[in-house]
Amino acid sequence: HTGIDSHWVLEHPERFIGQADCPFPAYSFEGPDLSPDPRVTIQIEDHYFDRSDAAVFFRRSDRRSGEVRYLYHGNDGTSMPWNDTAQLDFLQPSTREAVIRQILEVARSFSVIRFDAAMTLTRQHFQRLWFPRSGDAGAIPSRAERSLSVDQFDDLMPHEFWREVVDRVARELPDTLLIAEAFWLLEGYFVRSLGMHRVYNSAFMHMLRDDDTAGYRKLLRETLEFDPAILERYVSFMSNPDEQTAAEQFGRGDRYRGVCLLLATLPGLPMFAHGQVEGFSERYGMEYGRSYRDEEADTDLVAWHESRVAPLLRRRELFAGAERFQLFDFRADSGEIDEAVLAYANGTADERLLAVYNHSDRPVGGRIRRSVPRIEHAEEAGDDAAPRRLGAPLTEVLALDPTRQRHLLRDRLSGAERTVDYSRLVERGLELELGPYEFVLLGPAGDSSIT
Repeated sequence: HTGIDSHWVLEHPERFIGQADCPFPAYSFEGPDLSPDPRVTIQIEDHYFDRSDAAVFFRRSDRRSGEVRYLYHGNDGTSMPWNDTAQLDFLQPSTREAVIRQILEVARSFSVIRFDAAMTLTRQHFQRLWFPRSGDAGAIPSRAERSLSVDQFDDLMPHEFWREVVDRVARELPDTLLIAEAFWLLEGYFVRSLGMHRVYNSAFMHMLRDDDTAGYRKLLRETLEFDPAILERYVSFMSNPDEQTAAEQFGRGDRYRGVCLLLATLPGLPMFAHGQVEGFSERYGMEYGRSYRDEEADTDLVAWHESRVAPLLRRRELFAGAERFQLFDFRADSGEIDEAVLAYANGTADERLLAVYNHSDRPVGGRIRRSVPRIEHAEEAGDDAAPRRLGAPLTEVLALDPTRQRHLLRDRLSGAERTVDYSRLVERGLELELGPYEFVLLGPAGDSSIT
């Protein structure tokens, strides 16, 4: 979509979803003219101003020709329409090409582009929202009247728009990083099928905020069994402009700090929200010129980020990839898996690290012995064998020398050291006790330290 007062609305109304007759004749448009151009009048439906209704379209009047068109606001079908936007019609090849050219123009000035609500332009959801299949009620009021059969829709939009974007950018401006904000369980589709370089991982924020650690472990486990490389494409975050701030959702204490360390050490791309490091509680709108609240930075929290998080971010080569990423179960003495604990290892050929985090307000104790299965494709195995699901012992994951009986492990966060017996690691695993929201990052003491 564009803004309702955009250059395209003024000069190219044919690029938008609209019609000449008013879908709801009871709507009235007597409010202020929002157009910056005296040749065109733009008016939002009157009830918007007294908040008694949220119109799904606005009126554009051409003072030169007298033509009146009703253009639809952007809408994802889940709540109110976005009344400051105008919805582009991606069934038109000329519109798709114009948008792609605009993306390329932006890419010539910026090397990273984020696509807002990208899932609404997949063929599946664009039809559901704007041209529902014959017989469907439609997610947006009045759009059922514009229904299309699957074959009709496919003729007009034969290919996924985002696939076209990714391919054009790869040909013309290959150094551009494309990030998709995509929900509705389409994260994997955007990576695998559409080729998007990065995709939002909203599950990280939502599941950990809701203390659904078991659900997030399940997501990681299933991804490892399907295609571990997908983890490298995720953009994880604790807040964004559409959500409450990290301070509001996670606090500023140990719970926040534990999840923030997860953010810095999991595969993919960590994203920090505006004001997150300072502990601000005000959610900033993109239209803000300044904050409403006169907040002061939490100096202790800032210092903690500088001493604990910044060194990890400087060593992202240890964490960003998924080639060596392994997920572990944390088993109590009873043999039961403690789902509140996230344990995983990653690293480079020269340095391996094990992260263990207790995402609960109770102390835990247990052991880590063998990683959960992950798919290993033939090219990774170095032969022509079919994909295999393999786990690995902790001693192998940390690349510990089997000829040495005793090994020294150092916590990269606290500096604490512990000596472990190789044969005991093989037989029983690594035994750990963690306090509430405690995070440890262990590696062989001989490896380079994180500073």
